[in-house]
Amino acid sequence: MSIKYLESELVRKEELIKEMDVIFNSVTDGLYITDGEGITLRTNSAFEKITGIKPSSIIGKNVRKLVETGVFNKSVSLLVLESNRTASLIESLPNGKTALLTGTPVFDSSGKIFRIVTTLRDMADLNMLESKLAGAEKKSEQYRMEVLNLRLQQLDMEDTIVHSQIMRNVMRLAFRLGKVDSTVLITGESGVGKEIVTRAIHKAGKDENRPLITAVCSAIPENLLESELFGYEKGSFTGADRSGKPGLFEIAEGGTLFLDEIGDISLNIQVKLLRAIQEKEITRVGGRKPLKVNVRIITATNKDLRELIKQGIFRQDLYYRLNVVPIHVPPLRERRDDILPLIRYFLDVFNRKFNRDTRFTSEALVLFEKYDWPGNVRELENAVERMVVIATGSLIRKQDIAEHIREETFILPEMALNSIPPLSKATNELEKQIILRACKKFRSTRKMARALEISQSTVVRKMDHYSIGKQPN
Repeated sequence: MSIKYLESELVRKEELIKEMDVIFNSVTDGLYITDGEGITLRTNSAFEKITGIKPSSIIGKNVRKLVETGVFNKSVSLLVLESNRTASLIESLPNGKTALLTGTPVFDSSGKIFRIVTTLRDMADLNMLESKLAGAEKKSEQYRMEVLNLRLQQLDMEDTIVHSQIMRNVMRLAFRLGKVDSTVLITGESGVGKEIVTRAIHKAGKDENRPLITAVCSAIPENLLESELFGYEKGSFTGADRSGKPGLFEIAEGGTLFLDEIGDISLNIQVKLLRAIQEKEITRVGGRKPLKVNVRIITATNKDLRELIKQGIFRQDLYYRLNVVPIHVPPLRERRDDILPLIRYFLDVFNRKFNRDTRFTSEALVLFEKYDWPGNVRELENAVERMVVIATGSLIRKQDIAEHIREETFILPEMALNSIPPLSKATNELEKQIILRACKKFRSTRKMARALEISQSTVVRKMDHYSIGKQPN
């Protein structure tokens, strides 16, 4: 082998080492490398920048010694040597910075560790990235909200107020269901907006000009419900139209039939409804010839249909036919983010309707926001209308709010809202309000104790302490 060749190889290897050094020091994360015994072999320039530790002070030294002498608080290299696998930890550095360390073992052909490569990343950089990501996610959510509201406007549903995340999810599902014809069961308390969800499903469909027919089952007498739904032939019963009459199934042909309060229909109607869904055909009252129907069924109820099945007053097979795609609309107390936007919307509607210019004080809004709204959106709408109508001036104050709302809303006194009172005083005041509310609601110390999940003797003692009038047991 010639000297010239050896010299050429030496030059090539030196150039390769220089190239690797450049790459090694161009990495923005700190790099710290030890051998299989924990002896420090080298670091890159980013390591010194992050830690403030000069390479000359640690090269050739064992990480155990560096920890003992306080150069390092902790060592991820030691964790790797102990566990024989990759490890991570967060370390507070002597220069006051905090770094995320990840140690990765490198094994030789016999499976023994011969190198440990540790990367360091300044947590300040990570926190900045996290903050930027959070900002981007917030902006993205704002964009999603704007898109959702635009879709509502395009569907001519400006009266639909969607602000809370849970209702956004409900409406997104409604939009998706508009593209298919699956049967939908909407559940939720009275007044939560089940009909609005139905309209969203229908309007998001392939042809919003198709009919949307609504029937509130509980509002139609049982002896008329069958003929209303399925129609009747002439002369089928006394008082019937001489030429007969088509039912809602026929009127909704090609469109959507929304049956609200479905839990109130009789077993007899349930049988016929099941057949209409399964066979896609109906038979008019007094008729013999079945009629084919092409109708999308959406039903809604504020009752627990599974409980009605247990009681034997709702058919299980019909339940499964109706519950193909369930949508639950949560009560207003579980989506309080919607309360203030709804108030603003209804306030604008009724100010225009009654030619008023009223607005709520912040204290009044707090009461409305904290109230549970058992009647949900319908109750809130009625309350806002009432306030606009009876307001004597332009401001609706806390004292103008209905008494039952003021009584059932936990609000600490003004001194607790506008100052920092002693914690014990504020706690006692809140406890007193809770006891008062329980006393007014249950009128029995035994029932109060059950609701408050304390003993009856404790209820009596606290009533005495707060000078609350005694109630019968």
